[in-house]
Amino acid sequence: MMSIHTASTPLFRILWTLVLGTSLIVGSGCQPIDKKRERAEVLKDIRDTTVIPDLGSHDTSIQKKSVDRILQSLEKAPEITRNLLVAALDDSMVSARTKRVICTLLADQADLRALAPLIRMLAEGALAEDDLLETALLEFGDRAVPGVATVLAEGGPIARRNAAGILLAISGPRAHDALRSRMLTEKDPEVRFLCVCGLVEDRRSTSLALLGDALDDKDEEVRRAAWGGLSHRARPPGGILFNPAALPEVRVRQAQQVRNWLGGGAVPL
Repeated sequence: MMSIHTASTPLFRILWTLVLGTSLIVGSGCQPIDKKRERAEVLKDIRDTTVIPDLGSHDTSIQKKSVDRILQSLEKAPEITRNLLVAALDDSMVSARTKRVICTLLADQADLRALAPLIRMLAEGALAEDDLLETALLEFGDRAVPGVATVLAEGGPIARRNAAGILLAISGPRAHDALRSRMLTEKDPEVRFLCVCGLVEDRRSTSLALLGDALDDKDEEVRRAAWGGLSHRARPPGGILFNPAALPEVRVRQAQQVRNWLGGGAVPL
């Protein structure tokens, strides 16, 4: 049951007329409602509803109903609806999950006002896998890269893992540059693994040398990813081998042979 406080909060008195539709009665002897009056009535009638809090519901049927209402409202009155959604992002009564859903809706509308809150949420690193955040940031694509790269450079372990995964999904030169830069200093093997995956996807020839350096990584899975990437990107000759699980002294010798081959003009495929 909605509390008195919630019901009286302006941000929760939302979208009723927008959701149900504010029909213009056009017929014999009837005139269309004045747009200014219609807008005023829309704002006046945004009262006593749970549409926004229901966006964060874990009940999928309730959440879907709320999302559908918001989408209808965005179609009928996009500016008013977007402004209300943006305002909800600053309301302490709105849950974190609800704010994530709001950001996905705003991102779908290409409303850049959602970008800064998304980056703040990403930096908090509350969830190991945050699909809502990732979905919203991917909508912004390359425009999200600077903020996500900052989280990769400065965030905590969970935040950095999420940021690396998002940059990998965004792809493109700027995203790959951020992953390349972090590879040199990153302590978390999972983040380094994602950085190596970025190097594999980066079609620039300079990424091959960095993959060669990653053969010395402390983590076997990172070494395995680096060697697999090199084999995929440049197809080394039969005499060039690398065993990611070999003893350190063997790996050092093999890694140096790989780097000598790369330095001799290995051509990426």
